[in-house]
Amino acid sequence: MYEKTALILACVNHGVPIVTCGGAAGRSDPTKIVTGDLTEVQEDRLLFKCRKELRQAHGFPKVPVPKKGPKPKVKKWRIPAVYSTEVQQLVRDSDSDEGTSSFRRCDGALGTACFVTGTYGFVAASKVVEMISTNNMVKPKKQRTKKQ
Repeated sequence: MYEKTALILACVNHGVPIVTCGGAAGRSDPTKIVTGDLTEVQEDRLLFKCRKELRQAHGFPKVPVPKKGPKPKVKKWRIPAVYSTEVQQLVRDSDSDEGTSSFRRCDGALGTACFVTGTYGFVAASKVVEMISTNNMVKPKKQRTKKQ
């Protein structure tokens, strides 16, 4: 997670376009893989932790938590992300009495399926080709936060 955050931060600091991918472990439905700005990612613990680290240690603005009613407008970080909207499967430990634990391991309950990781790669490649072919190389920007 720290390496992914460092790579994202280096690209932001040097104005290098980047497309980042979330975690594929515990997922089995490649049709749930989507792209969006890093600020819009849901259901992805890896990208959540990267986003948190970018906010807390590197001054990126906090993204408001969605509430009922109209959503507040948030400036995007201009960091395209590939992620799955599928809820990651919980780890089931049959040797333990605590079968309802929500603890997630790196490999997830289902491991990492090649058809899911492959789809992540194809979607990321598609985003890069789109950026090149439309001459729209999105350079990430760290938005300034308002001083209180």
